[in-house]
Amino acid sequence: MQHILLVEDDAELCKLVADFLQNEGYQVSSCGNAQKAKKLLLAQRFDLLVCDVMLPGSSGFDLVKQIRQQFKGPVLFMTAQTSVGAQLQGLELGAQDYLLKPLDPRILLAKIKVFLPAIVAEPDRTFIKRHNLHIDQVAGRVFLDTEELRLTNAELQLLQTLLENYGAVVSRERLFREQLTREYDGVDRTMDGRASRLRKKLQQQDPNWNVQVVWGQGYRISHTSLAGGDE
Repeated sequence: MQHILLVEDDAELCKLVADFLQNEGYQVSSCGNAQKAKKLLLAQRFDLLVCDVMLPGSSGFDLVKQIRQQFKGPVLFMTAQTSVGAQLQGLELGAQDYLLKPLDPRILLAKIKVFLPAIVAEPDRTFIKRHNLHIDQVAGRVFLDTEELRLTNAELQLLQTLLENYGAVVSRERLFREQLTREYDGVDRTMDGRASRLRKKLQQQDPNWNVQVVWGQGYRISHTSLAGGDE
């Protein structure tokens, strides 16, 4: 999965763009200033940097000057500065493009696809990804944004099944057969307990996530967008 670092100090815009790109299949980490961005770029591997120019403290231009020897990936500046001089300065720093705000996320996506050609997926899927939540099924690790979520094996198994069936209700009967290797007797609350603990851990890091108990049917995982609806 291709990893993008988004540096934008407008928190609402940052989340909207990050959610859009995540829904398009990218892993996105984000921050609001150059100092944090520099630490992330030195500590992790990123395939592309999308960076605002006007940041608190050091500018996006300053950030790129500081990390250009270490980070060799494409850079896209995103800013409201419209002067030719500013655009030339960004391009002279080695940026691949200079995108003017307000920016339609679809334009940003099109630019990203130019500089990050699609990776052909392997037949055996090793990652499950929804919004800012992803599971590395090979390593058995779960991440919310860049923070690892500590789950028991039982909670991880439940989360995998719910994400694979994102938006749909997964029945208690199926979960008992597949995960507890027994039939549901109509009164056993083992799966309710797992769902409750999983919900609590998810919401401690991101309250937009929910594991819902659908009365008489089973369980469903959902994420609430900024617009207020479940996605």
